[in-house]
Parts: sequence; C-alpha cells; structure tokens
Amino acid sequence: MWYERRLLSRAQPRLIHSRWAQPATISGYGYYELRKYGSLSAVSAALTEGVTPEENAAPSLSKTTLTPIWYGAWIGYTDKLKLTEFDPVISMTSGILGEQAGLSVDTLTRTELVADLTLDYSGGQSAIGSLVAITHKVTYADFVAQIAQLEAANARPIEGEDFVAIIHPYTWATLMQDTSFLALFQREVGNSPMRSGLVGRLLRCQIYVTSNAKVYTDEGASSADPYAMVILGAEAYGICGISSLMPNLNPDPAGVGSYTRTGQAEVRPVEIIIRDLGETGFDPLKQRGTMGWKAAHDCEVLQPTWGMNLIHINDFS
Repeated sequence: MWYERRLLSRAQPRLIHSRWAQPATISGYGYYELRKYGSLSAVSAALTEGVTPEENAAPSLSKTTLTPIWYGAWIGYTDKLKLTEFDPVISMTSGILGEQAGLSVDTLTRTELVADLTLDYSGGQSAIGSLVAITHKVTYADFVAQIAQLEAANARPIEGEDFVAIIHPYTWATLMQDTSFLALFQREVGNSPMRSGLVGRLLRCQIYVTSNAKVYTDEGASSADPYAMVILGAEAYGICGISSLMPNLNPDPAGVGSYTRTGQAEVRPVEIIIRDLGETGFDPLKQRGTMGWKAAHDCEVLQPTWGMNLIHINDFS
C-alpha cells in the first residue's frame, strides 16, 4: 500500500476580538488597576467683576481592576507514537494546541465584549431576559445607528480615523443584500474588497469578518440564531496578562489586511510547553511525553458606551 505524506489544511477562524484592547502586563500574581476621571460640565455663566465664582466640584474617579486568570490544556503521547508516526505528529499537534490557545483567548475576550458593551437591537427591538423577540434582520440603518451612538458618546476612533466593526460572515452577506449599504459601500471603496479579500471601510468604520463572532444559537424567534455585531472605539476595553504568559493579541494567521485563509500558518499566542519522553515525572523507561499551553488572561470593558453590541437576525444561519 502506498502512503502519500500530505497534510490537509485546518479550518481556523480569524482571531481578532483582542486586537484593539488596551494591553497591560504584571510581573507576578496580583491585579492591574486602571483609573479614569470624569469630565466637567461646560461653564455657561459669565464672570462678575470682582466676584470669585464657586469652586468646581472635584471630577469623579472610577476604577477598573483586571486580575489575570490561568487557562491551559495539554495532550499526552507515548514512545510508540514517536517511533511509529508517519506524519510529524508532535510538531503538528503543538501547532494545533497553539490554535486552541488563540481561539480560547479570542472567545474569552468576545464573551466579555458582548456581555458588557452597550446593547442595541436591530430595528429598534428590545429583549429582556431572552432573545426570542428578536426577529429583525440587520440593515444599513442599524449600522448607521451604531456609529451615531458612538459619536454621541464622544468615543474616539480606534484604527486611525476609524471605528472597528467585528461581524459574522452571515451578517456581512445580509448587509451586502441591503441596497443602501451596498450602494454606499461600493461608492467609498470601489471593487477592491471583492478582488483583494479586504472587507473594507464604510462611514469611518473598518469592517472585519470572523466566524468566531458571537452567535446566540436557537435563542431567537422560531429557534432562529441572533448574531452580535461588535463596534469598538478607542479604550473601550482592556486586557491584562502576566509577563511572558501574556497572550498574543493578534494571532490571526490571515493577517490584518486580508480575508480568512484557513490552515496557512500556525498560531502561537503563548509558549507551547513540550515535555519529551521521560521528562514528565516518574517515567524510568521514557514512555510518556506531553504537549500543552498555558496563558494568564483577563479582559474588562473599560467604557461601555464606547463600544456597541448590536444583536440582530441574518438571512443565513
């Protein structure tokens, strides 16, 4: 029997939820504290000659603490595997563990964002305790409303002069069938997204697509799947880790300016820990080895009104 040594590509989502966080590291166990002063209101009364105005109240102060928590996973192997393997199992498995680490950190960050950013619902709908009432498909009007809310909250751009939107491929497909969205999108960026794979920019917002966007499976009307569209301004959220075990906040193998390209690069957001045969403890015959990863991570929303989570329905699911 002939054996052709060829490995197929693995399906890897774009891991981008952590990319625009405010990063911080600590050197050991403990927590990281961020402080923010509130703004003062405008002065509308003119000064009176010779009269000292009342002292301003001190600006308010709020604090946010980030406490890194440990995450990790490992896989064992035996001497028989190492002696009889056809494929480079150990090196490939360490790459797969790296992908798992990146996916885990991206998902942890996503969970924090969709939970604590300002919630909005497509078509002006609302949901209290359940998403079963959500039936409205995402539209161009919803997209405009999210940008307007960020501007009204005095959110600052996060990527050059732009905000950033993170959406699911089905959200992208639904928006591209909205005639208003499509007409303005084509006018602003031409056909370059269709040719190069870059999703593009609209209304001072860069749009990124990832299959790891939040899906509220079966929680919509008639068991439909509502989706989350996350739109971010600067300093909306922060991430903290411990020294060398701080995850890589940009482990996307597809690169910043391109669409999803699965299986084309290994993801190594943290150090991969490999223990060779005989290095795992009591193993006098060198029969066992392990591969694993460990990361310290915490994510907190710093300013909820500087980021939006639009929950909506799509044409596809």
